[in-house]
Amino acid sequence: MRGAALAFCGGAAQAAPRTPSRTAPQADVYLLRGFGDIFSTGIDEIGKQLQANGVDAHVEGHQAWRFVLNRILTDQRNNPRAPVVLIGHSLGANAVIDIAAALEKKGIQVAYMATFAATAPAPLPGNIRRVVNFYFKEHGWGLPLTAGPRFRGSLDNRDFSGMKDIGHFNIEKQRPLQDEVVRNVMGIVRSR
Repeated sequence: MRGAALAFCGGAAQAAPRTPSRTAPQADVYLLRGFGDIFSTGIDEIGKQLQANGVDAHVEGHQAWRFVLNRILTDQRNNPRAPVVLIGHSLGANAVIDIAAALEKKGIQVAYMATFAATAPAPLPGNIRRVVNFYFKEHGWGLPLTAGPRFRGSLDNRDFSGMKDIGHFNIEKQRPLQDEVVRNVMGIVRSR
C-alpha cells in the first residue's frame, strides 16, 4: 500500500439493511475504509444505504484489499457479467486503485469507482469506465487521481479545497456526496 493517513470521524446509524438475494450477485460492490478500520464511517453509511436498497455491498478495511480482490475474482468466474464497483476513503481509496490494477491483469472491467481523499494513489489502470474522485488541492490529505497510459475512461476529479468545513476527516461523511455515489451505483445495478 502507498502512503498513510489518519481519519477521525463520527457517524449516525441508518435503517437496517434488507437482505440481498443469495443468487449470483447483481454486482460486485466493495467499499474500503481508511486507517485503523474504525475511521471512515461515511464508507459504512454508503454501504448501509446500498444494502437498504438491496445491493450486496461489502465494507472492509483497506488492509483486506487482497481478500476483496480474491472475492471479486471468484465472483467473476461464476458471474462474469456482474459489474464491479469499487469505493474507498483515504488508504481505502489507494487500495481500490490497486484492486482495479490487479483486475486489469485478469481482463476484468471496473464499471464505477468513487474515491474520497486518496493519500498516495497510483495512476488509474485502463480497465475503469468511470471514476469520481473527491480530493483537496490546497489543504488536507487527498490528491487528484491521474490517468495511467491505458486509461480511457471518464475521470472526474473534484477539488473540495474551497469548502470551509470539509477535509480529509469528513469528506466521505458528506450526505450529498454519499447520495451521489449511491445513485451512481444504483444506476449500474438497475441497468443489468
